[in-house]
Amino acid sequence: MALRLATSFRQFLFSVIPHLFLSVILNAVNDPRIFFCRCLLFALPVASAHAATTLDHIRQTKVLRCGINIETPEYSTSDDHGAREAFDADICKAVATAILGPNARTAITAYPDDVSSMEVLGNGKVDLLPTLTLDLTHSANTGIAFSSPLLYDGVGFLVPIAAHVSHASDLTNKKICFLAETEVEVALRAWFESQPAQQHMKFVPFPFQEEGEMEAAFVTGNCTALAGDLTRLANTRVAFGPLATRYALLPEQISKDPLAAASRADDTAFAEIVRWTIEVLIQAEESGLTQHNIVASRASSDPIAQVLTGQTDEIGARLSLDNTWAAHVIAAVGNYGEIYDRDLGDPSPLKLPRALNRLYTQGGLMYPLPFK
Repeated sequence: MALRLATSFRQFLFSVIPHLFLSVILNAVNDPRIFFCRCLLFALPVASAHAATTLDHIRQTKVLRCGINIETPEYSTSDDHGAREAFDADICKAVATAILGPNARTAITAYPDDVSSMEVLGNGKVDLLPTLTLDLTHSANTGIAFSSPLLYDGVGFLVPIAAHVSHASDLTNKKICFLAETEVEVALRAWFESQPAQQHMKFVPFPFQEEGEMEAAFVTGNCTALAGDLTRLANTRVAFGPLATRYALLPEQISKDPLAAASRADDTAFAEIVRWTIEVLIQAEESGLTQHNIVASRASSDPIAQVLTGQTDEIGARLSLDNTWAAHVIAAVGNYGEIYDRDLGDPSPLKLPRALNRLYTQGGLMYPLPFK
């Protein structure tokens, strides 16, 4: 009986579908709008079928493909961040471990800027961009899903230690080098203009079209400060080689340019795993769970530690993962603070202060979502 029904249904489809396509084509002659709408309807099942392939592909190949933005040596007018390869590689490893376990593998491909990395994410050549600028331009109608911010970047200042400049307010009437026609220039002018009139805070602009000329002017003392995103300035300082120790980053950040992990929006299951992997890293730091004590923490009576180590059977099912996935992630890469220190902080060549990337309990903006 079931076989006869299946055969009849198949015959019905083969008899009806050609007529539907013929109807679409004939209607196209009379009204192209009808043709477009009906073609879109035919395409929808294909898009829906493609939507669930990211997580399946990772599990089948046992590899997470990540695109890392290495930032070209020249300053980009569309992307002011600096390179952060080690940090991105750790985030990639964390997500891979969440899905594939302790033996997870990653395949990392480097791209020069945001535009090229977004393109390969969209066409399916990579599964994840560990960090991408999170703003209206990058998130609205782009088909990209973002995690919570995992790195708060923004415009700051690099100054010679010998200049005895401690804060941005000390740059009043000082010459500042920056790359012209970028968001850095916009932020710089806006910040000085926003200061109280009674403080009479102005600066002497020294714009450049080319990065090499700008850096040469800075190291030869032709400007008191170099303005740029803090990640970019940290990389610039490293490039000074033996002279790097002569320069310091000021504590102020005068603009917002956050970075977040990015995946395709049509795979919500994978996007949720990315999001909650980031939350695990932040929560682990708040709870004192580290790469070295996570195994011993299985015996802890702390409710959050019990959740993250899989003792309560609460953390896996909603994400279609096992209950030990968070513990495996922490064991593989450590908590957020450990990753930051290792890849960006004082122990790293970049020596980038944590500033806004500290936990909210320490004056920063890193705030884990509740695990309940």
